[in-house]
Amino acid sequence: MAYVRRRGNQLAIVRGARNPETKKVEQEILFTLYSKGEALAALGKADGGDAFRFQSLVERAHPDVRFDWKAISRAIAENLEVLPENYDYRSTRLHAGFRRDLLAFARQVVLTDPLGATAARQLIDEHREALEYLRELIDRRLAAPAQVESEWTADNAFYWRFASRPSDVPADVEEQAADLYARQEYRRAAAAFRLLTESFPDYAEGHNYLGLIALDQRRAEEAIEHFERTIEVGRRLLPRRVPRSSWWSDHRTRPYMRGLRNLALALVHAKRYEEALATCDRLTTECDDRITASAHRASAYLDTGRWREALAAALHIHQLSPGDSLLAAFAAFELGREAEARALFLHAALNKPRTVGGLLGVRFARPRDRDETVDHNDGVLLARTLDDFLRKRRPASRRFFAGLWEHPMVKDLREEVAVVTARWQADRQGRDRAAFVRMQELRSWEFAERAWGPEGPPIAGSPPLARGRARKQLH
Repeated sequence: MAYVRRRGNQLAIVRGARNPETKKVEQEILFTLYSKGEALAALGKADGGDAFRFQSLVERAHPDVRFDWKAISRAIAENLEVLPENYDYRSTRLHAGFRRDLLAFARQVVLTDPLGATAARQLIDEHREALEYLRELIDRRLAAPAQVESEWTADNAFYWRFASRPSDVPADVEEQAADLYARQEYRRAAAAFRLLTESFPDYAEGHNYLGLIALDQRRAEEAIEHFERTIEVGRRLLPRRVPRSSWWSDHRTRPYMRGLRNLALALVHAKRYEEALATCDRLTTECDDRITASAHRASAYLDTGRWREALAAALHIHQLSPGDSLLAAFAAFELGREAEARALFLHAALNKPRTVGGLLGVRFARPRDRDETVDHNDGVLLARTLDDFLRKRRPASRRFFAGLWEHPMVKDLREEVAVVTARWQADRQGRDRAAFVRMQELRSWEFAERAWGPEGPPIAGSPPLARGRARKQLH
């Protein structure tokens, strides 16, 4: 809860916050009032004053803090005599911090002459990627067009909007760094996220991206360290109490959940299967995320030859995530349940042909659109995730699934899915609904059961909700 305290001839809105290093509760300054005129404006008692605007800006900058504005306003009114009549806001609130840090940075760059000392050359080289990223960021800031002043961009004489800026990484900066990752420019992306995580201690998403970069580059142990850091920072950002029912609706839980999800994936890649399964248990018990936990359990169980557990985990989500029908098919075959394996394989092949074909060693032409690219990338990730299983597969399993892929019925159905999907995508006006209906039918689990259903008891599963295997959790 926020409250007001005197600080010399200033009034500060503060709250008690526990120092993560000393564990002591200290005062954290949320906003400082420097003059009587500013205080009266914040109370809505001066010309041009707007109490609601002031309160909204402060709350936007500190969304996790509770403000009792009646008590705060009363305390400000009772302490007006502390404040001076005037204050130089432009040279202090607007310029002071920026100018101080700019001059400190300029001084370091000017004095670190790589032509004057080998140590300076080494220092520049060590920070080259961060400096290059900063140069690009500065260029974007300088190239930004002038804004037409409006109620959304204008500031007042006290610079409230500037002073109450959110203290986390701006969305545009994160998007630009994330775009480098999406384009697989890993060196530049890593430089950006390293600099951002060091500049913003609460930037959990930056640690998550650094983990994803390491995972994509097959440095699983390094990825684990980054995801553990994501979890550590994400936990610090969590509300004190998160009801079990709120884990999916409260966006403050996202960094922590993403860190746990990706940690489970990285542990499987590192072949630390028991730790991966323990992390899946945490996903279930702490976050109520049974879906992602089942996906990673299915992979870990398949890699370790625990066929029954792998089948049960994959069947729990295979209608939500058709790619997991392939894992269920692999496990069913190992258990001697070939009829079930056929239906499960067909369901996966009609939904994720590049994923399935890729794991069977089939070569494809380059992806033509976003859907094919996602399918291809899912296959690459799954092949790495199932590395132990795929290396140890029995020849009988290889022959069985290669035969299913080349079976005339499967080939005809794959071609039909491709045709109706292309027809649906080309129909921008949505007039040919028949193509969409047929595509959905071919991709449904019910169709796979009818087309090549098991002769034994029905396969348990959850109702279809969405499509796509649990992938790396981005942002």
